[in-house]
Amino acid sequence: METLTTLVDDHGAALMLWCAIAFFAGSIPFGLLLAMGFVKTDVRLAGSGNIGATNVARVAGKKLGLVTLVLDALKGAVPALMVTQVTPVDGASQVVALHGGLVGLSALLGHCFTPWLRFRGGKGVATGLGVLLALHPEVAGYGLAAFAVAFLASRVVSVSSLSAAVMVVIALFWRGPVDASLVPMLMCLIVIVARHTDNIRRLRRRQELPL
Repeated sequence: METLTTLVDDHGAALMLWCAIAFFAGSIPFGLLLAMGFVKTDVRLAGSGNIGATNVARVAGKKLGLVTLVLDALKGAVPALMVTQVTPVDGASQVVALHGGLVGLSALLGHCFTPWLRFRGGKGVATGLGVLLALHPEVAGYGLAAFAVAFLASRVVSVSSLSAAVMVVIALFWRGPVDASLVPMLMCLIVIVARHTDNIRRLRRRQELPL
């Protein structure tokens, strides 16, 4: 039987193409486009200046915020799910898991470091959620539960997002056999936490605003 490394090497060109597609899909700034299209507002110049669903909800209304959330999740979920369906398995499910994880990470990086916006993008929470829903829906469920509990207690989205990130890490290890998507998933979480550096500073100063 071929080794995991050999199988990954054999599918390397296809994987690179999928990662590129996912990156550019992730880089579509739905929040910015929706706010400019419907309320003629540049969300980068209002609220927190972020293009994600939370700032869109504050600046352009909760309906547009919800649409942004769904679209940002889909641009993570769709590429990750699609690559797991088209990757030749040949008895190596770990290859499929690794491809899904790397493609999902690429979509997240596209969202967080959007080339069309001078590599300034969103925080990655919704896109990361989409990737988790595609690859590990049960882990996504734990993360959503942690988000909901933290949000009900604090009404602060950043607190809820960071709480969900911690729960996801725990669930990824606790849920059972670890597959090859683990490292890309952990990298996604590291990026998400790093993108919340400013929020963490505001939380420490008690300046973070509720939704």
